Amino acid sequence: MEYLTVGTIIRTVGLKGEVKIYPSTHFRDSRFSKGSHVFLRDIDGNIKDELVIKSHREDKGFDFLKFEGLETIEQVEGFVHFDLVVEKDLSFLEKGEYFFCDLVGLDVYFDNGTLIGKVKKVEEYNSYATLRIAHKPKDVLIPFVKAFIHSVSLEEKKIIVKYIEGLL
Repeated sequence: MEYLTVGTIIRTVGLKGEVKIYPSTHFRDSRFSKGSHVFLRDIDGNIKDELVIKSHREDKGFDFLKFEGLETIEQVEGFVHFDLVVEKDLSFLEKGEYFFCDLVGLDVYFDNGTLIGKVKKVEEYNSYATLRIAHKPKDVLIPFVKAFIHSVSLEEKKIIVKYIEGLL
């Protein structure tokens, strides 16, 4: 089973089992909706428990969750620093959208066939995502927007970008 991280528990809130989440998903409303199932992944990467979300609220960019059957601080304080993960489900994506974790490790080429390097990371900014590509002597950053991206093939493990004079 493949999992996607949707948030990290950063602390408990109050005495009634609520936790504060640092979110790492674009689908917060559906991932954290009442009745949704999430799994706990500990700091060693082991999947621990399946939890059902009882309530969700947002405040200042963070999410606050309560889970069914967990009503006290003592029941949730051991979850601090654990990730919340969900089973990978491609139905969340529309055509031409990708989970960022699927782009990491792909080879990136200019449309003239020149290899740029491999995607190290996808960085998110307010206006768009950017591919950080490992290239000697330093990393190359290319916005992950249609104006720059020619094609993405997960099957071939490569991304083709439009040639940009002076990029390298």
